[in-house]
Amino acid sequence: MIIAVGSWRGTGTTTTALLLAACLAMQDEREAWLIEADPAGGAIAGRMQIPGHLIGGLERVAFPTERIAPVEAFGAAAHDMAALHLVTAPSDPFRAYACHQPRLPWVASLRDLAGDVVIDVGRLRGGTPAWPILAIADVVLLVTSPEISAAVSSSEWMHASGRVSPADPGLAAEKTRFVFVESPGGVSFPRTMLSDELGGQLAAWLPWDPAAVDLIHRGARPDDRRLRRSALIVAVNHCAMGVAKDRIAA
Repeated sequence: MIIAVGSWRGTGTTTTALLLAACLAMQDEREAWLIEADPAGGAIAGRMQIPGHLIGGLERVAFPTERIAPVEAFGAAAHDMAALHLVTAPSDPFRAYACHQPRLPWVASLRDLAGDVVIDVGRLRGGTPAWPILAIADVVLLVTSPEISAAVSSSEWMHASGRVSPADPGLAAEKTRFVFVESPGGVSFPRTMLSDELGGQLAAWLPWDPAAVDLIHRGARPDDRRLRRSALIVAVNHCAMGVAKDRIAA
């Protein structure tokens, strides 16, 4: 299953993608992938301890120096964390953007990777080069804040099927869902109001927990005893179970 994680307005996209992929990798001993494909540049390598030769691995997938199948290229570029395989984007925005105009087309091969594939597509803007990823995704998770302006603008984007420029092909409403990151600041909608308004389009409500995020960045697994009482990890696990149900139903 392919899950694209992005945002129209808000924060927490990359962290949400990382936590979701880590939780999916814990389910039924399945494998999971996290592909960082933000055209604005990667951030994960600056937060986690990743071997130097694997940093910016998506660029090596997109522009291989030898003949290699895309699936093999992903495997060679991945930083393996037990059942989670992590491929990071270059931090340089020009090189990250170029990965979406590759020498070796890699988007279609995402379906050939074993297990669930979570793709961080970053901030969504008109004409984003990440549209081919959104088009093939089974689920698109739109990360935002319950803060009024962020929630309203994200909702408007979704109701417009993501079209803000003539170049945008649009998204099917039934595969797009909200993830709200409960971060401090601003005037926010109550959770009950958004839950009633969105119904099945609400995939998760994440109470932010910096300590838990720090542990994951340091390499802890979601089932680490230090994370068992984290409301954030419980909420992400619930979201992962919802994604798993969609996979089974499909």
